[in-house]
Amino acid sequence: MASLVAAPGQIWQDDCYYFDSTTGKCMRKYVLVLAVETKSGDCVTAVFTSKSHGLKENPTCSLGPPRAGYFVGVPGGVLSQPTWVDFSSVTTLDSSDLAMHARNGRKKLLEFALPQPVFCAVLRCVLQSEDIALREARWIADTVAALHCP
Repeated sequence: MASLVAAPGQIWQDDCYYFDSTTGKCMRKYVLVLAVETKSGDCVTAVFTSKSHGLKENPTCSLGPPRAGYFVGVPGGVLSQPTWVDFSSVTTLDSSDLAMHARNGRKKLLEFALPQPVFCAVLRCVLQSEDIALREARWIADTVAALHCP
């Protein structure tokens, strides 16, 4: 089996992103890869949400309060509603965990991506957020440079 490699801009479907104790079911989320550390393959991710809970459509880059995120509009495909990238969900995902989850079917790579100008705008916005660690900010800044984001 070929090794799994995450790349900035990929969108993953996570069929068990969190457990809903009221229903007893795993809940699905769509996860955006913001950046990947070149040596380890670990990645910085954030989830998409269609529930604004204080996020705004205008301006598209919302740094809070009450929440920080980026409004990506209605991207299409599985993201068929007004959608934000939620910066409170930014986390680092170990490359071996991603590979294990993909092997057991929990995570699936979607054949869908945000247009590069939108992805670059998300990256520029998240770099201003207080929701990211210094290490994550470095990886995201490296991605901004590699993509030649304006």
